[in-house]
Amino acid sequence: MLLKRLPVLLLAAGLVLMGRAASAAPEKYQAYLSPMPHNDATLDNLRGKGTATITLDGETMSIAGTFAGLSSPATTARLLLSAGPGIPGKTVGKEVELTTDVSGKVSGQGKLDAAQLAALKSGKLYLQINSQKAPEGNLWGWFLAENEVAGQDVPQKGPLYIPPFAVKTK
Repeated sequence: MLLKRLPVLLLAAGLVLMGRAASAAPEKYQAYLSPMPHNDATLDNLRGKGTATITLDGETMSIAGTFAGLSSPATTARLLLSAGPGIPGKTVGKEVELTTDVSGKVSGQGKLDAAQLAALKSGKLYLQINSQKAPEGNLWGWFLAENEVAGQDVPQKGPLYIPPFAVKTK
């Protein structure tokens, strides 16, 4: 009797294991690194661009990215937590390695606690690259769920679209 049911049981066990493997697939988040707001005094110091990704596997995150075009060599990179995209925040103490030059790579790995995971998933975790001429932040980028980026003159949809903040009128 058991031998007749064995193929069915093996199939069911395989489907359960496949379901677990599919649900445990790593999540990916992406950030576009760009200079932060500047004024006439800081215009020449805040230059460059880059991209970075976070691959999240459970509580473990891996960061990988590149940057180029800084006006002075990069000095440090760090993860920060903010109230929302575009709003400066506080460091989360995660170490991020980087090339100390005007172009290079960033990388890092570590575990995120529950608050940091929630911040990542809600677009409140960002990467900041500091440079010699911009020690308080040269390039910044908020991590948002990875998706296809729309082309020029094509409206962006999905997680990379950030609707305007609610503004109170008088």
